Amino acid sequence: MEIPVLPAPDPRAPRAAARPAMTAPALPMGPSGAISPRVGQRAFWRLFDLSLAGLAIMVAGDTFNRWGVSGPLWALIYAMAVLRILTVWPAFHRVLARNRIWLAYPLVALSSVVWSVDRPLTLVAGVQLTMSVLIAFFIGWRFAPRKLIVIGMVALGAGVLASALNWATLAFGGPLHSAVGGLLGIYTNKNMLGHFGLMAALLAMTVALLPPGQAPRGLRIAALALVPLCVFMVVLSLSMTAVLLLPCFLVLLLLLNRRRLPPGLRFAMLSGIVLLIGAAPLAMGLAGLDPLALLFQATGKDATLTGRTELWRIAAGQIAQAPLTGFGFRAFWESDQFRAAHFAVLRAGSTAPSFHNFIADVMIGSGLAGLVAILALVARSLSLGLCFYLREGSPVAAGSLVTLLLPLSLALVEPYLYRQHELMMGWMVMMGVSIFCHAKPLAGAQG
Repeated sequence: MEIPVLPAPDPRAPRAAARPAMTAPALPMGPSGAISPRVGQRAFWRLFDLSLAGLAIMVAGDTFNRWGVSGPLWALIYAMAVLRILTVWPAFHRVLARNRIWLAYPLVALSSVVWSVDRPLTLVAGVQLTMSVLIAFFIGWRFAPRKLIVIGMVALGAGVLASALNWATLAFGGPLHSAVGGLLGIYTNKNMLGHFGLMAALLAMTVALLPPGQAPRGLRIAALALVPLCVFMVVLSLSMTAVLLLPCFLVLLLLLNRRRLPPGLRFAMLSGIVLLIGAAPLAMGLAGLDPLALLFQATGKDATLTGRTELWRIAAGQIAQAPLTGFGFRAFWESDQFRAAHFAVLRAGSTAPSFHNFIADVMIGSGLAGLVAILALVARSLSLGLCFYLREGSPVAAGSLVTLLLPLSLALVEPYLYRQHELMMGWMVMMGVSIFCHAKPLAGAQG
């Protein structure tokens, strides 16, 4: 009787083939069978980074200024950011070194301490601006554009929801309205509710348009419900810049996402836009109406844009005294030698230390060098956003591009894109870095 001989195992065959198949990837196990500590560490740092991003967006978005806790919260954000950056410094430094262009404006602002008319103030403000950009850089490096859009929607949407609750119940205390009648909600200025409510609406619409595989159904439904609430709050704020930009940017976002819309809605939207652009000016001309006069009448503005043209005239006269260097980052507004100009600014209607135009505000502080640096920052982020959309055409790419265009549009007539602890500049850095680091083919082409 012959004994059957089993074939010898092939040494080239992988040993894992003899193991039973697993329906889910196994978690790393320690010697005693417990889950590896590395899993808990990753979960901790993921929660840490989410907390840092959400807190930074909310504090920069004026959410807590009413209660006077922004200073301690910024100290907490600084500590969290420094700790986190130190834990990943080699990798973070490599990315930072490849994208020095985002650091150009903070470095120019810091350099202006040499010629500043108020050196201690410029030094402190310059350090704060540098920290703001580094924090935004880390957040963009840590989160992909889709995750960043969701985080931004939740953080800014919380402020809008709290403002709606305060409007309905006065749960967070007064004052509820500004001196000119616009709703404050929980913010210190009606424009903050208008501008950040507009940003939240665009982010929420982007999330609502995401495919099912990129966002849970519950999140997309919640985002869709948040959009009309944001629109309602923006209208109540009476921030005319936000009210006028709201339909423009929502339509732009829908146009960029037209392939995601049902064919009937897409055709109706495009037809309506064409008819409005073509027929409205013709009808107004035949009726003898002045579109600008109607716009000013509807918004309660005048031909000076609520004194902004007078502000820009004052700024031009001051900038002409030091066009190349400016007077030092943030120093112009604190120096007594410019007291007459400060009084003229107040008479023109600006209660904030700003000329309501980022070009003027940058040049008054750091001159032509600062203007070149901030324009380089803006151009870098916008070019990445445009390339991202042209390459992918996805809702995330469209939302990224639109929310990069919004800060620039607002900064032309509002106090943005020039100072420290500012959400709009932070968002441009966050989103630009996020696109560069996480849109891999694009990053390779741009790097």
